[in-house]
Amino acid sequence: MTTVTAIRPDAGHHSIEAEQQLLGALMMDDRLTPIVMRAGGAELFSHPLHAEIYESIEIRSNRGDLVSPIALKAALEGSRDLDEAGGPAYLVRLASNAVTGNRDVIRGMAELLAEQARKRAISAAISEAQVGLLRGDVSAREIALQLERQIVAAEFATQADRPTTMHAAVKEALAQAFEAYQGSNAELVRFGIPALDAIIPGLYPGELTLLGGRPAMGKSAVALTMALNAARAGHGVAIASLEMTPAAMAQRALSEASARAGRAVPYLNMRSGEMTEDQVRALMELGMSVGDLPITFLSRSYSNVDALVGGVRQIARATPNLRLLIVDYAQLLKAQGKDRYQQVTNISLALKGMAMSLGIPVLALSQLSRSIESRDDKRPVLSDLRESGQLEQDADSVLFCYRPEYYLAQEEPDQEDLDDYAEWLNDMEHARGKLEIGVAKQRMGQTGTARCMCALATNTVWSE
Repeated sequence: MTTVTAIRPDAGHHSIEAEQQLLGALMMDDRLTPIVMRAGGAELFSHPLHAEIYESIEIRSNRGDLVSPIALKAALEGSRDLDEAGGPAYLVRLASNAVTGNRDVIRGMAELLAEQARKRAISAAISEAQVGLLRGDVSAREIALQLERQIVAAEFATQADRPTTMHAAVKEALAQAFEAYQGSNAELVRFGIPALDAIIPGLYPGELTLLGGRPAMGKSAVALTMALNAARAGHGVAIASLEMTPAAMAQRALSEASARAGRAVPYLNMRSGEMTEDQVRALMELGMSVGDLPITFLSRSYSNVDALVGGVRQIARATPNLRLLIVDYAQLLKAQGKDRYQQVTNISLALKGMAMSLGIPVLALSQLSRSIESRDDKRPVLSDLRESGQLEQDADSVLFCYRPEYYLAQEEPDQEDLDDYAEWLNDMEHARGKLEIGVAKQRMGQTGTARCMCALATNTVWSE
C-alpha cells in the first residue's frame, strides 16, 4: 500500500497514515461512518484538515447524500488546508489508499485513534499545568484541580460509563438512527423469528432481556433458536447453560439444523440411538457447519455469578465479535445475599452490569411462579416472574412463552362423551405446534404477541 505523504507527521500522539486510511475507507463506504461517530468523530483526527474532511463526510452521510472525492471537493472548496495538501488530488489519493476490511477492522482503527486522542488530551493538560507553574501566579491547588479535571475528561473520553453530555448522547442517538435507517447496525442482534422481530426490532448493546415461561413452554427452544440465528448472521454468542451440558445443547442445535435441512432428527432420538442410517449420515454432514458456528458454552460450573462474569470476560477477550450472552436460566445462578431476594437483586445487577460494561445484550431465561397453574387463563403476566422483583425492574424487555397445546392436553375429556371429546380434538388440532411469545415489557417500544409455530422435538421455532 502506498502511503499518502501530502501531510507530514509531526511529533506527538497520532498516526497520520491511520487517519488517512480511515478517511479513505469512509469515502468508499460511508455506512461505516456511525462506527467513527461513536468512537469520537472529528476529535479522533489530529490534523485539522482530516477533522474537516471527516465532518463533511459525516454531514453528507447523515443526509443520505453521495460521499465521494468529487462530492467532497465541492463541500471543501476554499479550504486552505486542502489547498496546501494538494487540493482535490489529495482526496483522490485518500480514497485510493483506503484501508480494506470488515467493520471490526474499522472499529479497531477508530479505537486506536481514540486512544491517541486521549493521550494528546492528557499531554496538553500536563503542558498547560507546566505553563501555570512557570508563570507562578496560579495557586498549586488550582493547577492541581484543573489538571485532575482534564485528565479525568480525557480518560473517560470514549468510555461507555462516563458522565455523558447531551451533545454526546445526541451523537450516539443519531449514529444508532442512521445505522437503523441504512440497515447496517452490526451490533443489533435480531431474534431471527420474523413475527417477534416485527415487535422488537432487535436487542441492543447494554440491554437486559428476560425470557420467562413455565416448564415445557419452549423458552429454551426460543433462546437456542435466537443463538443459532445470531451465530449464522456472524455474531459471536456466549451461552451459560446452567441446566444442560454443552453436549446436550449441541444435540439440540444439530437437531434444529437437521430440521432446517429437511432431514429432521429429533434430539431425543439422538440420545436413544433410534436413528436410521440416513439420519446418522445427515448428522455427520451437518456436524461441521454447526460446529463452525461462533458459539461458546459456559457449563454449570459457572453458576456462581462472579465466576460467570469472569468466564464471559474471558470469552469476550477471545471473541472480538461477541454480540450476545444467553443465561439459561437466571434463578440457577448463585450470588451473595442474606436472603433470596437480595441474592436475585445481586444477580440482576451483575447481568445488567455485564451488558453495560461489555457492550452486548444479555438474554436471561427466567422460571415463573407456580401460581399460573391455578388460573383459568394461564398466559403469563409480569407478576408471575418468580423471585424477580429486581430482575423485572432492571430488564429493558420482558418476554413470555406460552403453548396452549400443553394446557389443553391436560383437559382431555372422557372419550365416552362424544361431543366434548370431538370438540377437544378439534381444539387440539387448532392448537397443535402453536407458540405465543408475549412481549409484556419493552422500555423503548411496543408490547404485543408474536404468534409462532414450534416443533420442540427438533428445537425449531418459526413464524406462524
